[in-house]
Amino acid sequence: MKDLMQKAKSFIIFDFPLQSTYIDAKFAETHQKLQLEVPEWSTTATRQQLISNYWFTYVVGHFSLLFGLPALVFFFLSGGFQDIKGYLVSTLLAGLFSYVVLYLFHYHPAFYANFLPRLETTKEIYDRKQHNHIEKCRQTQLSNFALTLVFYVFEKSCGLNTLLCNDQSANLLMKLYGVDPGSLKKNLEFIYGKKKTLLPRKQTEMANRFDEAISYFEEMGFEKGVDILMELQQKLSYTEIKRN
Repeated sequence: MKDLMQKAKSFIIFDFPLQSTYIDAKFAETHQKLQLEVPEWSTTATRQQLISNYWFTYVVGHFSLLFGLPALVFFFLSGGFQDIKGYLVSTLLAGLFSYVVLYLFHYHPAFYANFLPRLETTKEIYDRKQHNHIEKCRQTQLSNFALTLVFYVFEKSCGLNTLLCNDQSANLLMKLYGVDPGSLKKNLEFIYGKKKTLLPRKQTEMANRFDEAISYFEEMGFEKGVDILMELQQKLSYTEIKRN
């Protein structure tokens, strides 16, 4: 009963749609739902959707119940059937006046002073969480060259021997990893191209990339993959990488 009274009070004073917890939950729910329908749906579009909901769902619903329901009850109790036309005109004028007062002194100030700032905060927090999640995924993902080495190992293990230092192979890897084909082609040049003399810094970088790929196959327990990479590393004359 106490909870019901609290909800009724929250509705009457138009507090419910202004609560930060509600805005947070509604934003996440709306965004995830619409992204299923439109994968490119942005948080800016979700923000606009919630603003629309404020005016056309919350405000309209609040005013309709706050004014319309009492007007309907009064119509039946006062015998408005005798002069329906006059009752409707007076109700319309009273409703228009009431809405203007509520709009100027309640709906409009509440929107700009409470709802919109909290919505903007929710959007910024949501965007930041998404950005941090993407960055975390990027940090844990293997480097481009290590990804190329991983595919190289799988290709050699299957005996396909289809990879070459050309655009076709780079585009093939792009479809798998979603990485710029230009950088993938450079990786293939390191593996299949003519042997180049590398600066010490570049040798260290390549050794680290080999180490990433080797660690990946060691975690998988794929010893053959480790052997293939060790053989390739020796062939390219990079600094020797020790197995763990």
